[in-house]
Amino acid sequence: MFADQEAHEETTLVEEDAYLTRREAAARCRVPLSTFDALRRQSRVPYPDARMGKHMLWKTSTIVGFLESGGTSGRAH
Repeated sequence: MFADQEAHEETTLVEEDAYLTRREAAARCRVPLSTFDALRRQSRVPYPDARMGKHMLWKTSTIVGFLESGGTSGRAH
């Protein structure tokens, strides 16, 4: 049982550190990509955690934290 719990915690940590594309981040926020892009341009969503060329990437934990803090109705980013 303890090994199962440990494996689950490791999987959860990997998922939280996984990078999301703009499309995946928008889906996680349950908004259309165009809305996510508009909010991003208005600095109402967190800045990307990384860039790969011209692509912006967000850690899953960044988006989850943003949503848990109230999203765009929460504290300013």
